[in-house]
Amino acid sequence: MATYFRLIVLLAVALVLSVFITHRSVGLLTGYGVERLPKQLASLTGEDLPLTPFEVELLAPDGGQIVQRRYGQGDTVIWLSAVQSRSDWRVQHPPQICYVAQGWVIEEESPQTLRGRNGRACDVRRMVVRKDGERRLVYYFYTDGRHWTASYFSRVMDSFLDRMIHSNTSTWVLIQLSTPFSSGEDELRLSSACLELFQ
Repeated sequence: MATYFRLIVLLAVALVLSVFITHRSVGLLTGYGVERLPKQLASLTGEDLPLTPFEVELLAPDGGQIVQRRYGQGDTVIWLSAVQSRSDWRVQHPPQICYVAQGWVIEEESPQTLRGRNGRACDVRRMVVRKDGERRLVYYFYTDGRHWTASYFSRVMDSFLDRMIHSNTSTWVLIQLSTPFSSGEDELRLSSACLELFQ
């Protein structure tokens, strides 16, 4: 009987918190928008790519934005994918989910800290993926312009705490960079490009 009572109390508290969170006034802060993404990256000129029907459908509930851009050509190409959202953090799920769903195999995955010339540390998630004989190096991170993180959990918690404690919400962007991967030069090119986005 005591267990049922505790369960009822917990559910009541959860309901009250839910109503409190969703119905109170929340301020909108200027976040990081996809319009800040450069047209040139790592001295390569960018070209916007068309969105797939799935990507367009994914954005419908939130009204967010997706940018798919290719910088350069051939072996020195860098692909950028950016998903912007304010209220629906699910559209910014970790990229591993999409890679596996599209038939890529994840060979390596780990957090990595990049260091710029100014000494600033930039945390990213690093992956090496392969499919049909092609290997790619992938870096990704989340930002709202104030918080920068490579952790999906931290992204969700930062957004939740801003809303709960400060009554603020802001636009978040998941930024993913990738390039064909065969040597240390490819790693250097991608890390340099990523550091440009942190400036």
